Amino acid sequence: MKLNIISDFFRDIGNFLKGGTVLGIDIGTSSIKIIELTKRGDTFVVSNYGILETKKYLNFPNQAIQTSSVHISEKYGAELLSILLREIKPKTSLVVASIPAFTSFTTVLDIPVLSKEEVANIVMFQAQQYIPLPLKKVSVEWHYIEEFEGPRGQRFQRILLTGIPNDVIERYKAIYKKAGLRLASLEIEQFALLRSLRNFISELPTLVVDIGAQSTDIAVVENGLIKQIEQTDYSGIYLTQALAKSLDISMVRAEELKRRRGLSPDGAESELSTLLLPFLDVIIQETMHAKTAYERRYGHKVERIMLVGGGANLTGIEKYFSSQTGMRIIHHSVFMGMSYSSEMEPVVKTLGNQLAVALGLAKKYFL
Repeated sequence: MKLNIISDFFRDIGNFLKGGTVLGIDIGTSSIKIIELTKRGDTFVVSNYGILETKKYLNFPNQAIQTSSVHISEKYGAELLSILLREIKPKTSLVVASIPAFTSFTTVLDIPVLSKEEVANIVMFQAQQYIPLPLKKVSVEWHYIEEFEGPRGQRFQRILLTGIPNDVIERYKAIYKKAGLRLASLEIEQFALLRSLRNFISELPTLVVDIGAQSTDIAVVENGLIKQIEQTDYSGIYLTQALAKSLDISMVRAEELKRRRGLSPDGAESELSTLLLPFLDVIIQETMHAKTAYERRYGHKVERIMLVGGGANLTGIEKYFSSQTGMRIIHHSVFMGMSYSSEMEPVVKTLGNQLAVALGLAKKYFL
């Protein structure tokens, strides 16, 4: 049986010249982020960007763009995308786009060191155990992580296996086609995120926690490679719900309050923090679970953590994460070394957290 390979869906990428301009588009659970990227010589130029946030999901969860339980609608997705495109007026229609972690299947396989053909056969066999769909309905890829020695001296290789249902791929292709765009490639968001953050992550194991509106993705990165991926539905909306219920205010008002006040340790605002912390603690528990699982499997201690995503812009969150986990916070500046408008400078850190995935997608095109 021949495996469906994700790149097979995008054979026409070779028809595009590796130059010019490309859009990196990240469709999340409550927002769409776009970066228009150009490469001039060795320098990346951010020529345009845009963020469209929806608020309907705050009052009606099934009005989210997509979640782990709500599939993205081709019509709704294309409509929102078209609104943002009309606003930013990009100069290209060529796109590299993200696939959310919750639409994919990911696992780590330990297999003997074999030839490429033999590896493909073993992957095909083992994939059936981890992917709850017939393999003919899934497109898979695998990435080599490392080689290691077993307890009896055998040589093994560790592989990260990812699978995306074919109907998910077709749904995204339809969305971008309806929006008048040319989809060159799709990529699971954590791989795009790592591409943006690679310069800020050393060889040491690092937890990368991407806190979104309705999901949080957790990856452990070592030596520039993703070695473990976890995903949880505990996310920013849980903090918003805590404020709305405790203060008897609307979800929209609670979201505004959360963003403006954050985790303040002083005065009356500290009372807001006490409402948020129990739910933030759940995200931290999920993070520590991923840390423990990684350390047991690989035998390497994780002492560093990096926060990204819109939730990482919550005032005081880095300090709280560090105090609760005992790990050092690693900062990033994904636009470092790039050329961008001076208008971005005052908000470059905030934008970096929100646009990191979109930027990594766009950079993929030039590799």
